[in-house]
Amino acid sequence: MILGILGSASKDSNTRHGLAAVAQRIRAAGGEFETVDLSVEFSEPHDIGDYDDPAAHSQTAAIRRRIAEADGVILATPVYHGSYSGLLKNFLDHLEGDAFAGKPVGILANGGGPRSAVAACDQLRTVVRAISGWAVPAHVATANSDFTDGVPGAAIAGRMDAMVADLLMFTDARSAAAGSRAADV
Repeated sequence: MILGILGSASKDSNTRHGLAAVAQRIRAAGGEFETVDLSVEFSEPHDIGDYDDPAAHSQTAAIRRRIAEADGVILATPVYHGSYSGLLKNFLDHLEGDAFAGKPVGILANGGGPRSAVAACDQLRTVVRAISGWAVPAHVATANSDFTDGVPGAAIAGRMDAMVADLLMFTDARSAAAGSRAADV
């Protein structure tokens, strides 16, 4: 299962539309996909006192469980002032240093212009590495002009296809490797 983390609070954002288009591609390829809408499911600010030993019912414990159960992750963010959203940053701050261990992570960012979105993708690659994940080679950097009525244009659709192919290839390889290790036991 691929877990999409939506870092946009806007109900009609192109970040949301982009993640939905990626979800469609994953499902069309036979994969499972779930979205975590951070503005709904994870709105409490980070409490450092909750980090080391979160209560079982806390949002920190819940999101850590969901990440642990996922085969791969997609981080989707709008770009604000040249960086990813505070909503996504707050979420990432709740994760432990090995939260993405061995997991492939796709990155999607939507900015006012394509260069601002690329900068946010680059920043998120660093964060993914810091929490032991592997950012897949293809990321999706969009601008508002890449969408018409919430539908990505052909060039962006091609980038989405490439990111989904990378993500599914690495999740399949990871599953196959885990299966062969289990067979050896």
